[in-house]
Amino acid sequence: MRLKQDIKGFTILELLVVITIVAIISAVGYPNFMDWRKDRVVRAAAEKVATMLTGISTQAQKGYFPFVQFQVIPGNSNVVFTSKGMTQDTMSIKLNQASTKSLDCTIVNSGYWDNHLVDTYTAEVGVNISGSGAVCFSKDGSYFSEKNRLEDSQVTNITLAGRTSNNYLIICLPSGSSGGGGLVIVGGGSGSCGIDKPQYLVEWSRFGNIKKFKWSGSVWNSQ
Repeated sequence: MRLKQDIKGFTILELLVVITIVAIISAVGYPNFMDWRKDRVVRAAAEKVATMLTGISTQAQKGYFPFVQFQVIPGNSNVVFTSKGMTQDTMSIKLNQASTKSLDCTIVNSGYWDNHLVDTYTAEVGVNISGSGAVCFSKDGSYFSEKNRLEDSQVTNITLAGRTSNNYLIICLPSGSSGGGGLVIVGGGSGSCGIDKPQYLVEWSRFGNIKKFKWSGSVWNSQ
């Protein structure tokens, strides 16, 4: 005796309807996902840069390395960030040299800094400077200095929290990516960041106070 069985399944029409709905949802959600991913990459790089700057500033304040440097080296599709330190003994020798009696935020691969690499970080992002630059901190701020593309004369003044500043680094999408790659940074000037989001900014003071900002499309908002 045969038993009747109810065999249920999807018809071709039902499958096509489901596939169409999934495709529509994916098409709507994909741009938002890509925007989120881009923002996450740029934000992570900005947070790491802020951490590196805070770290070497703390080392200078505590005397581990009383003179420290943060260096930015832009490439074609990524940027290398490094930090270096100088011991008290080396600092004293350089300050007592008859020929110079000074400290220089010099950008060199070896021979000047005791700890060539306190930290190093490479990110697939862009920055607002088109060449290498560096900023140096000391315990009391007396030897604060900037070099090359981060010097005051090379960086455009912009408005941050109601005041002007040129002690900053903007981190954006790599040159050639959507939203980056133009020749105008937000607020004017030149560099490799475009005018679109996502963009994050890390600001420093001569005493090593580090602040972060995010570009809203019209203003820099503190983070």
